[in-house]
Amino acid sequence: MPEEHSWLARLRLIVQENAAQGGLNNRALAARLDLSERHLIRKVKQLTGLSPRQYIRQYRLQQAREYLEQGAYRTVKETAEAVGYTSASYFISQFEKEFGKRPMEVLREWGWR
Repeated sequence: MPEEHSWLARLRLIVQENAAQGGLNNRALAARLDLSERHLIRKVKQLTGLSPRQYIRQYRLQQAREYLEQGAYRTVKETAEAVGYTSASYFISQFEKEFGKRPMEVLREWGWR
């Protein structure tokens, strides 16, 4: 178990460091972890129940939610860019799918808009 926890911590750190750049994919993640893509997919799925792509998306969206709640950025577009989304409309649709509300609603709930 401790080995799995340290591996997950390493995975999370790599995702944290690279999520905003938007170019983080299975190939890049596997290379950073010294694994084949196939092994990466199996290991992430085994430990998290998610594919690497889902794990990265979930991390980005959770980070965006925290930014919105803190009022870290003035607009939804700036928030989307800060977590690696190049399309604000795609970000909004993914955010709404994950949390059941639009990013602007979160800004309003926390008094930032």
